[in-house]
Amino acid sequence: MPKAIRSPEEIEIVKHDILTTALKLMCDDGFDALSMRKLATRLKMTAANIYNYYENKDDLYLAIQTRGFQMLVDRFSEIYNSDQPIRDRLHAMMHAYFKFGIEYPDYYEIMFSRNTPKYADYKGTPMEPTAFIEKQTALKVSEITTRTVMDLYDGNKAIDEKEALYRTIVIWSTLHGVVNLFNSRVLQEVEEASEELIYRLINDLMEIAIKPKGEE
Repeated sequence: MPKAIRSPEEIEIVKHDILTTALKLMCDDGFDALSMRKLATRLKMTAANIYNYYENKDDLYLAIQTRGFQMLVDRFSEIYNSDQPIRDRLHAMMHAYFKFGIEYPDYYEIMFSRNTPKYADYKGTPMEPTAFIEKQTALKVSEITTRTVMDLYDGNKAIDEKEALYRTIVIWSTLHGVVNLFNSRVLQEVEEASEELIYRLINDLMEIAIKPKGEE
């Protein structure tokens, strides 16, 4: 009797299960330790079956990265296209970034905290097109934030894209540090009222974003 063909919905469920398990394995053991055999054992399926959905572990890794960054892009795009004042949009993006980091700590760790392969590592390989899609998805996060910072200014107060990107990186670096401190529970050891601290920090970062051009 021929094997029943999975519906598109069933295929997406299987792919989601594979990615979720692979993500957990990478967080536990590292990228280099991930193998299709180990993943198949954890999923209680054959390695050959996994290859029906993903070419290799790099394909799996890039799919995880792309999915994680797309979640952030979707949220940032929703905020950017809202009817809120520009300043409120940037404020909401900072909260959204922090919230993503603590609600999806495994994704966050692989996306931002682990020394995992980058696009440059895949150039000239069969995985380059897939890696390019992942990189373009990731860059949209900073592009939306940079555009929002630029939108805070007009007329003779305008800042150029290079300055807006710099301010985006300052904001991002600070938030990244706070997410890592929170997820490792170090922040909670230092300051019990950590949520209040985070709200204050985001308000301070807003001042960095809107400071007049050239002001130290």
